Amino acid sequence: MEKWTNSKGNVCFRFPMRKTFERPWIIITAVVLAAATCSVEFFVWDSYRLLAPVSFVLFVFFLWWTDIPTRGNEAVISNVVHEIMDNVVNEDARAAGSKVVKSLVNHDSKGTYGIVEASCFLVLLDNEKVWEYPLIYHKSKKRGAYFECERNHIVSKNQKHIRSINPKRWRRFIESLKMSENATLWTLLSTIVIIGGLSFAGFCWLMERYKWWLILFFIGYLCIYSLSEWLYSKYPNKLLNVIRWVVTIPFAVLYIIIHAGLPFITIVGTYFFVALFAFGLPAIILTAFSHLGWLDLKPETIAFIVFTVGSLLCSNSYRATKCMIRYSPLRDWGNHEYESYKERLAIYLIHPSNVIFILYFVYLVFLAVSGYLQIEKGVYLVSEGFDSAILKAFLVFIAFTNMKVKAKVAEVEAKEVFRKTMGLFVHDK
Repeated sequence: MEKWTNSKGNVCFRFPMRKTFERPWIIITAVVLAAATCSVEFFVWDSYRLLAPVSFVLFVFFLWWTDIPTRGNEAVISNVVHEIMDNVVNEDARAAGSKVVKSLVNHDSKGTYGIVEASCFLVLLDNEKVWEYPLIYHKSKKRGAYFECERNHIVSKNQKHIRSINPKRWRRFIESLKMSENATLWTLLSTIVIIGGLSFAGFCWLMERYKWWLILFFIGYLCIYSLSEWLYSKYPNKLLNVIRWVVTIPFAVLYIIIHAGLPFITIVGTYFFVALFAFGLPAIILTAFSHLGWLDLKPETIAFIVFTVGSLLCSNSYRATKCMIRYSPLRDWGNHEYESYKERLAIYLIHPSNVIFILYFVYLVFLAVSGYLQIEKGVYLVSEGFDSAILKAFLVFIAFTNMKVKAKVAEVEAKEVFRKTMGLFVHDK
């Protein structure tokens, strides 16, 4: 690294920059390993299944490998510019009566090759103004290629630069949508359920189609992981440490997936346990009584009673549903802080207004699918009796919900009706 001050008083620096395709033996080794893997599969199992995934992994690895020198050069430039300009920036900010919140080196590039057109040092102040200090790239016959750090700044008007350094850019994006807190919350919960449901369905599909391959991969991975840990404990060096770090990446990915899936598990688990108590328990009791001969009920009648009682219980007895959560695995056991958030989220989800919405949505989907099958193909979703029982249960649920709404309206005039009724007992003398 070489630094000097030019005639303008600006600090310049240069360093030996890394080239894009340095160390070609790395990519050659990766290609040989990929070819060997596909060859073994072809000659041993007469199959081409690994060709597509191995080619994809090799392509991603190639992009990552070619990007290493660029990221290394950018990291060196960023460190040197911060070392040169931080004191200058702080002095300018104090002179302006402000404080520096954040600073970074920004590169403006164009095209798919990422050709850098201009660079600058961006500074975010506490008054939300953004300053730009130009970072000029020179090519000289005497000194070769070098960078010059300008000491003079301008107030940035470039929205791209402002968005790149201003930490409120996501907040501005959310505010631009003009969504209420309730709509934002339900959008988030719906996204979690959709992504989690698709991920769970994809996992089940993989287990069904490639169960033995996944088992072999899991056993092989455990062997490789144990071998890397043993080798590093016996012969600690940088190469084995890098190999050990690469081998542990699947563990880190699995850890992230599990923690990212906790909201999905909480949402689905909440309604699962509530449905288990509200619908499952009455179904078990009525079925048992019917088998014991204490009640003579058809399965369709049991379905009607179960769906009616379960719907009314979930949507009208908040105390009972909260009790269900507090006696389920979703309760706060006091072991970790996130358990309290999990219980509070579950209790929010089972609020009567939320449960009524979910029940209406479930009945809507059921009736839409059942109606389509009956009209288009002349068949029933379950059977004629069960479809009719669920439809009648939904009608009872609608009638009860509307009755509650009308009852609240009637309560307003109750005092007036009571006064007039008591007036009937008053007689003139």
